[in-house]
Amino acid sequence: MSEELQSLLDKINADGVRKAEAERDRIIAEAEKEAAAIIAAAKAESEKLNAQAQENAENFRQRAISAARQSARDIMLQLRAELNSRLAAAIGTATAQALSPEFMAELIKELTVAFAASPDTELTVQCAVKDRAALDAALKNALAASFKKDPELFAAAHIASGMQIEFKDDNACFDFTGEAVAELLTSYAGTQMAEIFKA
Repeated sequence: MSEELQSLLDKINADGVRKAEAERDRIIAEAEKEAAAIIAAAKAESEKLNAQAQENAENFRQRAISAARQSARDIMLQLRAELNSRLAAAIGTATAQALSPEFMAELIKELTVAFAASPDTELTVQCAVKDRAALDAALKNALAASFKKDPELFAAAHIASGMQIEFKDDNACFDFTGEAVAELLTSYAGTQMAEIFKA
């Protein structure tokens, strides 16, 4: 009887050990499966974060390049505007100085030769108030016998320097005001400056 009992106890013990080992193996397999899933999820999340970080870095790089290009463009536009402004001011000053009464009288003399068809042509000149007396004297010397009727000379408040000339019979008008000449020169110089900026 004791052998049977011992055999039964051994059998129960062996069954218990097998069940415990099976349970242990099941728990270990589940733990390994969960660990593999956690590792896979962590790896996927890591790859996602890495890709997002690379995308953010590329976006930042592109924004930095774009901002640098915009800044360079803004600086060039400001530089061009400043240079144009200074150029216009310099040309305006130089033009006003160059359009002296003596120079204007000589210019009128040359235009008279080219455009006055006959001594009957009527000449009208508008000039700056400050230049009227000097231009009148210079014209009398330059055009002593060119016209039957003395040229009409008017001081015009809207003219700061230079003059406007009209040959009435020939319907020819010329604008040699400081403003018109400076605008023409600035336009030409601005075109040349634009070519420099393009280069």
